[in-house]
Amino acid sequence: MQFLVLSRARVARVRPNVPYIVISITDPDTPDAEVAESPLRMGLLRLKFYDLDERDGDWLAPDQDHADRIVGFVREHLSHTDLIVTQCEAGISRSSGIAAALSRWLNGDDEEFFRRYIPNRRIYRLIRRSLGDDAVMLPRD
Repeated sequence: MQFLVLSRARVARVRPNVPYIVISITDPDTPDAEVAESPLRMGLLRLKFYDLDERDGDWLAPDQDHADRIVGFVREHLSHTDLIVTQCEAGISRSSGIAAALSRWLNGDDEEFFRRYIPNRRIYRLIRRSLGDDAVMLPRD
């Protein structure tokens, strides 16, 4: 499976030339990101949570429900998708955390995302747990 990690600004302009799905993550207090229309876009999942690695008072951190919804969405579209686009506000942490966990599952490797980005480790661990991987090991820092 191929992955594309994008920011809010870039996801509005990018139209891949293969069948793809989009997982769009935005801050809870911002409008949904504009996602480019395309006949090749097979699905769009929108979620809202902050880029937090832990719960922080009233701030909405990623939780198990978010991870379960991401995994369910990918499973629903997996047979007719060649590319998974993940998008968050800056295209650095939440989107790469999601892409890393999904790549580990679908490709057996997540190193590229830890090398190129700063994956949100909370959503990474939650997705891995949703997939039944109780012994979630993270690459060395």
